[in-house]
Amino acid sequence: MGTRPIMIAVGGDSGTGKSTLCGGLDRIFGAGRIRDICLDDYHALDRAQRKAVNLTALDPRANNFAAMEEDLWAVRHGHTVVKPVYDHSDGTFAAPERFEPKDIVIVHGLFPLYTRALRDLFDVTVWLEPELELRIAWKVQRDVLQRGYSEDAVREEIEKRRPDAEAHINPQAAHADLNVQFYRRRGGEADSFGRLSACIRKSGRFKPLDYSEFESANTSIRQLSGVTAGGFPETIIELDGAIDDRTADAVRAKIWSHMGMPLHTFPARLGEFRDGQGGVHTGHALGLAQLLIARRIVLVENELLERVPS
Repeated sequence: MGTRPIMIAVGGDSGTGKSTLCGGLDRIFGAGRIRDICLDDYHALDRAQRKAVNLTALDPRANNFAAMEEDLWAVRHGHTVVKPVYDHSDGTFAAPERFEPKDIVIVHGLFPLYTRALRDLFDVTVWLEPELELRIAWKVQRDVLQRGYSEDAVREEIEKRRPDAEAHINPQAAHADLNVQFYRRRGGEADSFGRLSACIRKSGRFKPLDYSEFESANTSIRQLSGVTAGGFPETIIELDGAIDDRTADAVRAKIWSHMGMPLHTFPARLGEFRDGQGGVHTGHALGLAQLLIARRIVLVENELLERVPS
């Protein structure tokens, strides 16, 4: 690494699409440049222990913030750490692993912005807030297909976790640089990214980028100016899921060129997601959202490189 790692946070409630979004960033930057840390590894209690004391994983008391902060600050400074590993297949802890940072480190989970110490270590922070119906459908799909739960058990757990989500998880959205909401067009399905639209709200920490050249009736991309609930200016970018394949390809190519990337290096399978039967598909709004986040990461990387003494 020429400089310290670029630290990226991707947060959101369980089932909001964090892993899917991060998968696109992996494809954009390549496995040789990027590594990720799942904050579930920093649970303080395993599944059986949480059940015994009647705590959910969304309760701060069930998470080890001291170890989380210590390890992530070490990673930010380019150090290798030995970190815990949580195994979702059985809810226990596996053997610890060595984590050596690469150029970009993505930290994803429930609590990336919960403490000031965590918030201060990230260069770009992203929060995912899909429609409630989407989040429930995605969590049911993931936990049934990948983690072996019954649908009834997943829905019961969602209700049990709701108070903790409202008290501890959702408020972190106010600290994010980029808030991404996926939503259905009228009559759209709740279990697929395929035709979803997206709205990206950017906070005032970064200078606004000009997306006017992408705006048109054909691209279905709109850039708006707004004000947050706290009275701060924000930029709103809307991505319409109805964009056609040819237009989406043209917009992606233009954004890619703005990132200074050769067209032949454009990643395949951008916007990829799995449906409820495990089939692989592509969502244009998802792919565009991944690109716009990647563009912001590239800008941060360029700024860091400019600070390095020649």
